[in-house]
Amino acid sequence: MPKLDLDDDIFGQVAPLIYVLSDARGEMANTVVMAAAAQFGETSVDIERLSNVKDVDTVRAYFDEHYDSSRPCAVFHTFANGTLRREIRRELDRRGIPSIDLLGPAVTVISTLTGEEPTHQIGATYEGAPASE
Repeated sequence: MPKLDLDDDIFGQVAPLIYVLSDARGEMANTVVMAAAAQFGETSVDIERLSNVKDVDTVRAYFDEHYDSSRPCAVFHTFANGTLRREIRRELDRRGIPSIDLLGPAVTVISTLTGEEPTHQIGATYEGAPASE
């Protein structure tokens, strides 16, 4: 893959680590991360998944044990519960870890379009008609 015209030593020679966090299995978030990572080659990033997150304490304990401040990283997450999503975002911000909420903005837009409140159901899947091509 061609490199950007940046200082090559900005992150050293280690592959960045992408954490995928979810209150369910994390399949959707993992699929999005893998699709994005595919644009950069097979060894560009490492991906670790933490599934079935039920509270911010689980995230704190995980990062207390696994976080390496010398390695560049980011978190991609999908949490159905807005309160949990905000608590985890605050924890990641406190640690200086950039994060991407993959579910919240989409739920907000659909809620606005439909005028309905989301169910916040963990692991929910859509059973409607597939998207047309």
